[in-house]
Amino acid sequence: MGEKVMKTLIQSAAVAVSMIMASGASAYMLDGVDVGELDGLIGYTDNLNENPDGACTSGPSGSGHASELCWVNNLLAEDGVGPTTYVEANKVPDQEALLVDGESSIYAFELSYESQYILLKKSGVWALLENEFNRGWAVFDTSLLPAGLNLPDPGDSQWVISHIAPLGTDVSVPEPGSLVLLGLGLVGLGVARRKVS
Repeated sequence: MGEKVMKTLIQSAAVAVSMIMASGASAYMLDGVDVGELDGLIGYTDNLNENPDGACTSGPSGSGHASELCWVNNLLAEDGVGPTTYVEANKVPDQEALLVDGESSIYAFELSYESQYILLKKSGVWALLENEFNRGWAVFDTSLLPAGLNLPDPGDSQWVISHIAPLGTDVSVPEPGSLVLLGLGLVGLGVARRKVS
């Protein structure tokens, strides 16, 4: 019984170490700071009053705060996600995004607060990103964005965005190390239970 328990613990430790190594393997760095992984592009538009299914039905026409929020929520509803919101005062004008270390089209900037989504706007084009990893940073690939955003040339060290808006509130996601510790604890409880039985 002791040999089997030891084998299980060694296997669990190996899985834990590989998960920790994998979690940091694809993270991007900006001046030596881990800014997380690439955030997903949900969609973009040059007309806030339209979405892939037709006209914006829950907000006014135009390009202001209410129209931005209407477009975002129509886009999220297509993915079955409930509405989100943001306070207009949280918009950041002239947001500087910096090229991440060793990349030619991946940029990042620190957010004013942890958020689920990030709305980018430049040159009359809006893009919505899902902040999937490090909720305090936006990390995105300009090669996936439409040219209408007046994109930087590959390798430019910075790109100034007309404005950004962090949307939604933080939904805490456990760090990979915490998940590994939880897993090891559960394995330990299972082993202890077997010993008692």
